[in-house]
Amino acid sequence: MTSNNQSSHEMLKVRSERHILLCKVLSFIGTTFLLIFGIISINDQAFFLGSVLLFCMCAGYINLYLLYRNTSIELSVNILNGILLILSFTLLFTGGSQNTGVLWIYPIIAINLFINRFWSAVFLSLIFFIISNILLFTPLSDFLLVNYSLHQSIRFELTLLALCLICLAAIHSEEKAYNTIILMHDEDMRKLAYYDSLTGLPNRQNFKINITRILQRAEKEQQRVGLLYIDLDNFKQVNDNYGHEVGDQLLCLFSTLLKEATRPTDLVAKREPEDLARLAGDEFVVILNDLDSTISAGTVAERILRVFDGGLNVAGIHHSVFASIGIAVFPEDAKTPDELQHHADLAMYQAKKNGRNRFEFYTKEITDELKERYRIEECLKIALEENLFSLVYMPLFDCQTSEIVGIEALLRCQNLEVDGIGPDKFIPIAETTNLIKEIDLWVVENSMATLAKLLADKDFKGKLCINISGIEIQNELFPDNVKELLEKYCIPPSLVEFEITETAFVLDDEKGIAILKKLKTLGVSLALDDFGTGYTAFSQLMHYPADCLKIDRSFIDGLFSEQEAMKKMVSIIKNLAELYELRVVGEGVETEEQLKYLQNIGCDWAQGYFLSKPIKLDELEKLLALSESETVDSSTLSKRL
Repeated sequence: MTSNNQSSHEMLKVRSERHILLCKVLSFIGTTFLLIFGIISINDQAFFLGSVLLFCMCAGYINLYLLYRNTSIELSVNILNGILLILSFTLLFTGGSQNTGVLWIYPIIAINLFINRFWSAVFLSLIFFIISNILLFTPLSDFLLVNYSLHQSIRFELTLLALCLICLAAIHSEEKAYNTIILMHDEDMRKLAYYDSLTGLPNRQNFKINITRILQRAEKEQQRVGLLYIDLDNFKQVNDNYGHEVGDQLLCLFSTLLKEATRPTDLVAKREPEDLARLAGDEFVVILNDLDSTISAGTVAERILRVFDGGLNVAGIHHSVFASIGIAVFPEDAKTPDELQHHADLAMYQAKKNGRNRFEFYTKEITDELKERYRIEECLKIALEENLFSLVYMPLFDCQTSEIVGIEALLRCQNLEVDGIGPDKFIPIAETTNLIKEIDLWVVENSMATLAKLLADKDFKGKLCINISGIEIQNELFPDNVKELLEKYCIPPSLVEFEITETAFVLDDEKGIAILKKLKTLGVSLALDDFGTGYTAFSQLMHYPADCLKIDRSFIDGLFSEQEAMKKMVSIIKNLAELYELRVVGEGVETEEQLKYLQNIGCDWAQGYFLSKPIKLDELEKLLALSESETVDSSTLSKRL
């Protein structure tokens, strides 16, 4: 703020100097004219007019003297205002030489207004306009030395009004333009004061202000804030061996890659443009607002480290530059901005001590949590290598007929299941690595193998619903992989439906929409899972090639709670789906009351533990056989499972 104030002060100083020069010029020219016309008036026996003109001339010389002795503009403007008003009223009172005084009033008033700021000019305009009206249209007109006809008086006042309005409009436009210039200048100065000139990132000063503001807000809202302190490894060697110009290019490249690695669309925490900063040299920080969990900060750090896979290429030269990252989290690790930065810095040095090209948490507890994450990741790798994944199936029922119309394939991991770790925990971890793509393909292929078996053995013609990660929306190879598997297992594409959680979508994501459309051209259908929990604008549904909306279980759970909004939300989604001609599935149906509600509003399909829990393939085959052999209602089906 200090820099901005200094900048504004400099701009105002320039304007003041220009104003002083204008006053000097007007005073010099004005005194010259007043001397000439004062002498002429005396010679013409107009002693009163001549005396006033010569008096104003003397005041003008005094003003010139003060202007050269003191650069303050306020006194000079006030003196000029007094001189010009006296001249104007004198000319109006006397009529001037040969009654031409009124004509001289117009330029004098214009000059009077232009040497003032807008509101001062408005005030002067009102004063002269009111007093001139009093002198011309009241009995006081008898004291004037010249008689003005009513026509002359009205014409004078209307002309004066038009002149004042034009001058005021010009002054207002000038001040508005000048204020705009000051704002633009202040913005440029702010960038110099608060942004790094090399990388364009916020600098240390900006970071301190930002982190203080963020922690104050986080404390009030009871939010978690993470700080990543990044120091480049081997950067000094680049400067020493290739020069500072190459070093600067490398810093700019890393800044760009850092922005990409922490882009808000994929982050496990919110990020604003000001949340990245270059503190000095090769030291950078990343602020993670509203962090969902402390371990998530490690996920972001891993992404940043991947930027250095294989080093960095600058100016055609490969540089073995990496990064050490320290992580501290508010409020667990620190209570103040300085303490948070210091602890993150300590953790960064611990990362350097432990081998570099890695990240470290400030607390041991978080490190243990990170080890658990690594363990899960290793278990997923082993599960892929040793085929320890398996599938269970959740049947989907027609709400009106209780017929099984589809099955949803759900993933299980045997070596993690023994520890009670399910897909809700291991899938997010897999999504931070390339493992998720392999897992998705495993699920798709094994689900299609199951469907092929059901087609052959049971002539099952229902939908096979497969959950896929939001990562696949950006995977250009995924549609081709699906096509190959459809052909491999001779699966009719119309029987396959891919479910993608609504939270995986990004508004106006052209690449994602294009990939979804490629899937649609294969003939498969698409469902928006957990609908109502994300940020998809309802109007955006027309852009997504969706066929089905799955109402999130949280809304089904709340159907008969005290929250009336839950019931309304289910009805709204149903009406919305009807508007866009989409199928509606109610998830998480656990009571007969919930099912009946969905039936009454015309929901198409339903699934949940009231109808069937997730079951293995052999149980699914028995259930399909049961549903074919006899017609039963939903409550009977649930009892026989």
